[in-house]
Amino acid sequence: MSREDAQKWARHFTGSMARTARAPISEKSVRPDFTNCVGKHDEVVDDGRFILDYSARSPLPEAEHAGAVKRIREELEKRGYAIDTYQEMKDAAQVVLRASSPKDDFSISVEAYGEENSILYEVSTPCLLPPGVKQKEI
Repeated sequence: MSREDAQKWARHFTGSMARTARAPISEKSVRPDFTNCVGKHDEVVDDGRFILDYSARSPLPEAEHAGAVKRIREELEKRGYAIDTYQEMKDAAQVVLRASSPKDDFSISVEAYGEENSILYEVSTPCLLPPGVKQKEI
């Protein structure tokens, strides 16, 4: 997948979560972060491989956080995602959801903190190799 396609996919995915939460994303909060892939022995190969960590925020009042994150969790479950963590901490006004895609090997994080009055969406891709690039041996 190309960097451009990965970013389009991440934008679409976080947008879908925001629609489920009923809280539009603040465009100024969008942060795509591309990094090099690192092998299990800390090796880095210069062949175009990358990881994308993409984040975005939706403004949302604290009173609506739990319901919004629950809707996202239910939608992810319907679509076959593994729910790795779901915590609702009322005394800390915090809701945390971590999920992963067994099929595509990417991870999802949704966090809501009362004092921030927003929801943070994050998606991380596995190591991706752009199309047409020959993978180098390590």
